[in-house]
Amino acid sequence: MIHVSLFILFLLGCLPFIWAWFALKATSLRHAALWAAAAWLSWGPVLTGITTEPVAGFIALAATACAGVAVLGARRPHVLAWNFVVLGLLAVMILPLLESWILGGRPFGPVRLFFLGATLAVGIGNYLPTCFGPAALLVGLGCGGELLALADPDQTAPTIDLVRRLGLLAAPWLALACSCSRWRRRSASALDRAWLDFRDRFGLFWGMRVKEQFNNVARHAGSAVSLSWSGRSGDGGADETVIVADFQAVVQRFV
Repeated sequence: MIHVSLFILFLLGCLPFIWAWFALKATSLRHAALWAAAAWLSWGPVLTGITTEPVAGFIALAATACAGVAVLGARRPHVLAWNFVVLGLLAVMILPLLESWILGGRPFGPVRLFFLGATLAVGIGNYLPTCFGPAALLVGLGCGGELLALADPDQTAPTIDLVRRLGLLAAPWLALACSCSRWRRRSASALDRAWLDFRDRFGLFWGMRVKEQFNNVARHAGSAVSLSWSGRSGDGGADETVIVADFQAVVQRFV
């Protein structure tokens, strides 16, 4: 049964993805934004009650995992080629569905669900230490509930199922609200704003690599400025324009 209210909430949930596309189209994350939008659309039949088939939930989880992995290859000039890697991952994930249709049997074995869950954990965990952490946690809880429902569908209570749907429907808006925290950084230094914006957009994986590269550049230049996960540290009278230019040189393959 389709719940009209859930269907409306799902359609409204498309708006943050449109905003994300315009916010990220000038970065190497634009392909990841498209993967995220595709994942959201794949959740539509599950969240709105169009179908209760476990296959629909499995496909939505696989698409969500691919969106997280797409971020890990978001660096020019290889970002376009990385999409083929993500497509290959998606093919591997949905292969059990094809096998079950042809050969019969249950496609959601424990090993396959573990692989899917581990891939989801990588993408979701990438954003937990950023300003999008609350939204990532909500997505993680929703995906975890869907995985448990696939593993043991008889143990899923209707109330828990509705809460899981509402949590996933709220996640895009929570992410949009979290992104507004960047506006509170207008009083921070130019380096802090550039670094924290990059960190929150690209997550832990790329954030740690860029932080390390910038600190190496600053050390070789004899600068006392360095980056920690929460922002800049040290000063030593460094020219703000120079250190921001150094940071922009480090992230030129991303932004």
